[in-house]
Amino acid sequence: MHANIGKYEIQKLLGKGATGSVYLASDAFAGREVAIKVMDAMPSDPEEARRALKFFQNEASLAGKLRHPHIVSIFDAGIDRKDGKDLRYLVMELVDGTSLEPHCASAGLLPVSRTAQIAYKCCKALEYANTVGVVHRDIKPANIMLRPDFDIKVSDFGAAQLARSDTTQVAGVGSPAYMSPEQIRGSEEIDFRSDMFSLGGVMYHMLTGARPFGGTTAYALMDEILSKDPPPPSAVNSGISPALDDIVLRALGKSRNDRFESWNDFAAALEPLLSEEDATMSSLSDVEEFSAMRRLAFFRRFSDTELWEVVRKCRCRKVSMGAELIREGVEDDHIYVLAAGLLKVTQKGKLLNAVSPGECVGEMVYARRSMAPRSATVTAVEISWVLGLRIHDIDGFSDPCRARFSEAFLSVMADRLSMLGGRLLSLMQEKKVGLV
Repeated sequence: MHANIGKYEIQKLLGKGATGSVYLASDAFAGREVAIKVMDAMPSDPEEARRALKFFQNEASLAGKLRHPHIVSIFDAGIDRKDGKDLRYLVMELVDGTSLEPHCASAGLLPVSRTAQIAYKCCKALEYANTVGVVHRDIKPANIMLRPDFDIKVSDFGAAQLARSDTTQVAGVGSPAYMSPEQIRGSEEIDFRSDMFSLGGVMYHMLTGARPFGGTTAYALMDEILSKDPPPPSAVNSGISPALDDIVLRALGKSRNDRFESWNDFAAALEPLLSEEDATMSSLSDVEEFSAMRRLAFFRRFSDTELWEVVRKCRCRKVSMGAELIREGVEDDHIYVLAAGLLKVTQKGKLLNAVSPGECVGEMVYARRSMAPRSATVTAVEISWVLGLRIHDIDGFSDPCRARFSEAFLSVMADRLSMLGGRLLSLMQEKKVGLV
């Protein structure tokens, strides 16, 4: 193998397939390690060669377009001339972890709530892809990467259907065990609900250790997908709740209209199951934080991608009744968004304001860009949950995410000025009445 492909320095081989290899490489310009997928040789069969080339072109066309924390980013694509031959390559985000395949075996099954969390993240990733006109069409355990911290990345968009694409789509794509009925029939337009069916199949496999459809031949498998309903997951694994049975079986509906109407509906159905493993946890999983933050007014205008950035930087903190978050006269640079509970703001013992879920406190430190002594005290009136950030956390976000914070802080300040103006007007009217 050549020491360089384009501007990338090859470090070692990570894996090899029938038509290509994946290498660990370094990108000196961006100062990061990347994975490079290289098409080594075209298949001898013309139809297979056409398909392999189309898969490569599909993924290459997505370079820089699918930027989501739960989708493997494609940074670059190109052709390098080596030894008189064209070497096609894709430069991708390097993911530390394995696919979901080991967790589909009976001995490697994850806790039910962990599987629900993974499915929730997949819903959010595939919803994002759908908003930019992309249907994956090959969702399977091998194409969902699981990191050691249980974060996930959806990978391999080579089979993707691209809305408004000028290129001819590849027919007959998808992994048969997870393929939707409409993909097998091949006579219908494929939309996001096909990915939904496939994700339902992945969930079934992860929950039970068995695929939902188990034909011994390809034809028998396809016949089962078209005509047979699988047993509920709880019939295979008694630890699965009726609610989760319903979610998986709905995703596996034979007709697209039997499935969830949107990825948001699918994700919403999973939300109550995210904390089944331990409802008394004092810290939330990242999925639970995301779900809670998405419902807060402060984050209403944040995109999912921007909100996942925030989740990675802040942690949800439980505050006991009577505990102080911010103390008057003390320097610090924390900003808090109230997720649940009630806070009060006092100055020299006098009540200034009550803070409800979805509102923030401490935002002036970001406007001042300094750790000046606080002018008020913030105390929990009841057991509360807050999302904490510091100035340098916000400074580390992407430009669009920082812009959302600035917009949210300006809105908060405008509301408070309006409230202060109303109080001043009321006070002046009271004094005027007293003078009459």
